[in-house]
Amino acid sequence: GTSAEEAERRAGELLVAVGLAPAVMRQYPGQLSGGMLQRVMIAAALMGDPALLLADEATTALDVTTQAEVVALLGDLRDRFGTGLLFVTHDLGLAATISDRVYVMYAGRIVEAGPADALFARPRHPYTAALLAATPRLDAPQGRLNAIDGQPPDLRAELTGCPFAPRCVHATGICTEQAPEDRAVTAAPDGRGHRVACHHSDRVTGSADHG
Repeated sequence: GTSAEEAERRAGELLVAVGLAPAVMRQYPGQLSGGMLQRVMIAAALMGDPALLLADEATTALDVTTQAEVVALLGDLRDRFGTGLLFVTHDLGLAATISDRVYVMYAGRIVEAGPADALFARPRHPYTAALLAATPRLDAPQGRLNAIDGQPPDLRAELTGCPFAPRCVHATGICTEQAPEDRAVTAAPDGRGHRVACHHSDRVTGSADHG
């Protein structure tokens, strides 16, 4: 087992690794800022030397400056400790910053997956393209933000066909009748190339440049 002294030493090392002083372990949560609390949680998650670190909306309640610091920290820790990182977020900008591979989910299903650079450069699912088109841009003039019309499906009801079909500009009859199969857009020996579940992925245009 691990002695109290060993646990305290390890906790101090990990607090330093996430950019905090070991003395933080003697403080109460109310004495720490949001960014410091998030760093403490990351240090706690690393205590058991995990092979995979799950960061679910890890930056949602933080201001943008602190968000950037936490994302940079997670990337650094991933590389330094050799820990896999599963980063769950609604923020495509953060996903593009930290991810090697991106999985886009809609209604509980993976609709597109691929290397981050390929997926953002040429999305092949209408939902991915719509999300990118709805992302605010600071480097180009734009009027009203693009919105995705309609509402997500009720997951309590049985879903028939493609769950995104009622909101999709490319939908045809087959989309409401038959669920699309996951298929390779670009092949990879390990099966981890660019993949999409869409009947009409050849019709989808769009990119990180909103082209």
